[in-house]
Amino acid sequence: METSPVNVDLKPLQFNRPQLRFVMTTPSSANSVWSRATGKSSKIAWLIHRIVTEMPRSCWGIVGSTYQQILTRTLPSTIASLERIGYYKDVHYFIGRKPPPSWGWPEPFQRPVKYDNFIIFYTGAGFHLITQDGGGGSSRGMNLDGYIADEALLLNREKLGTDVIASNRGNVDYWPKATLHHGKFLFSSMPWGDTGKWLLDDAAYYAEDGYDFQKIRDAMIALQLQFVDTRSQKKRLDLYAEIRQLSSQLRFYPNPKRIGKGHLSIPKGLLYSEANIFDNLQNVGIGYLEDQRRELSDFVFMIEILNKRPATVEAGFYPKLDVAHHAQECPNNDYVAGLEFNLRKLGAHDSRMDGDCRSHQPIRGAVDWGSKISTLTLAQIHADVREYRFLKGLYVKHPKLIDDLADLFIRYYQHHLVKVFEFIQDNEWGNARRPDSSLTYNQQFAERLKAAGWRVRVFDQGRVPDYGERYRLAYELLGETDERQLRIRFNKVNCKDPLTAMSLAPVKQGTRGEIQKDKSSERKLTLPGQEATHFTDIIDLHFLSIDKHVARSTGQGGGLLLVSA
Repeated sequence: METSPVNVDLKPLQFNRPQLRFVMTTPSSANSVWSRATGKSSKIAWLIHRIVTEMPRSCWGIVGSTYQQILTRTLPSTIASLERIGYYKDVHYFIGRKPPPSWGWPEPFQRPVKYDNFIIFYTGAGFHLITQDGGGGSSRGMNLDGYIADEALLLNREKLGTDVIASNRGNVDYWPKATLHHGKFLFSSMPWGDTGKWLLDDAAYYAEDGYDFQKIRDAMIALQLQFVDTRSQKKRLDLYAEIRQLSSQLRFYPNPKRIGKGHLSIPKGLLYSEANIFDNLQNVGIGYLEDQRRELSDFVFMIEILNKRPATVEAGFYPKLDVAHHAQECPNNDYVAGLEFNLRKLGAHDSRMDGDCRSHQPIRGAVDWGSKISTLTLAQIHADVREYRFLKGLYVKHPKLIDDLADLFIRYYQHHLVKVFEFIQDNEWGNARRPDSSLTYNQQFAERLKAAGWRVRVFDQGRVPDYGERYRLAYELLGETDERQLRIRFNKVNCKDPLTAMSLAPVKQGTRGEIQKDKSSERKLTLPGQEATHFTDIIDLHFLSIDKHVARSTGQGGGLLLVSA
């Protein structure tokens, strides 16, 4: 009996330059600090393919800071990338359950008792979903054959060491020739502030070799920024030629010898590399690059698209800010787990995924209207735990303005039960009017919220105190010197922009010796916008609203909460 030929849609598997470097060098470990849209997910999928085929019945860990992160950000893109290389969910692997017994798949040599937080492949190779918040599995007591960490900048380095790294051991007789065995593979965008700085330590072997790759990258990123900001095709061609010339000078190679000095421990064979969207421009296209420049804040674009190492500010305007202490990841794991690996639902981000957002309480907000970027920070008073909790930072860039920022808020908090918005205002900047409107900026914003079913209560702060008073107040609140005050806490993920702006806000001395916030960066178009002070001014408004000396009843909204007498 003749059978008809089966038409298979085969597409060549093509790697960009950083991906190809990883594939060809076959490192035993890797630390990949790559920007968005550089192909990290494809690289993770290729690594999983190698593990599945070269180390059958092995047991690895996929590590994330929270269960929400793994389910909503790591797994969807990894599943899509696995499909591109021929691996299909519920055909070649299962998530959260065993395969049908009749399929006869082997199990890992050290199989889990339960498969709730486990991925099993057809060769018996498996991956524990390990999280640092307790929502997924734990690596304590396991013998792992290696681990993969996505968005590694969010990981707590100490917990990683005591839990995952300590479990990366054993099973040496099963795969004696496998170069991947007991490897660590870290994937991350560029660390910001004091978050994830430890990731950059793995680059130390280049310095020992006398190779300053960072100098080349800084020069290249400066040209790349000029490229995306110009509309002259001739200039772009000239700049691109310069970019390619600098790119040809960049060399990333595996560490030739083990380094162990003090806190540094870099295994032999580890490949540290950095890459950005220009390394994948042939796949994403210039149009996507231009869209990102138009839509994203300067900070996000420079750090997460161009992968620039952010500057640091010593003894800035908020010297008591300690991100490790003041910021926490706050996922709502119960809600995320209830979505049962439904990728469509997991991709719809709103306030229901935030464990620190109390739907039965009002939301407080303050806005800064700017010609280039307009920002909004949102918070709640959690009186039972004596916390002033910053929930999220939102922004829009010019030409978007009032209604666009309001709509971002309305969409994200559409499921909030108590739709009461406590609008913290100063009477200097928010009461300006557009020439074509009888409403002030603040009034138009409030009307937009009211039309969506929100009740707006206005808290007028009056004239904002000088920077010296605001510096003192921030020092007191963040330093937690007064036990009667609320403790300041931030959602680490949702408030990344405000936290970075605070970390990088410089301080200067005025002509009369007074403390001032150095706002000169707001006028420098080459600096990330959140290195400017747009977000910090509205953080100050929040601080002023809870200060026991400044908070006053306005009569407009029932009065502000007086934290202490």
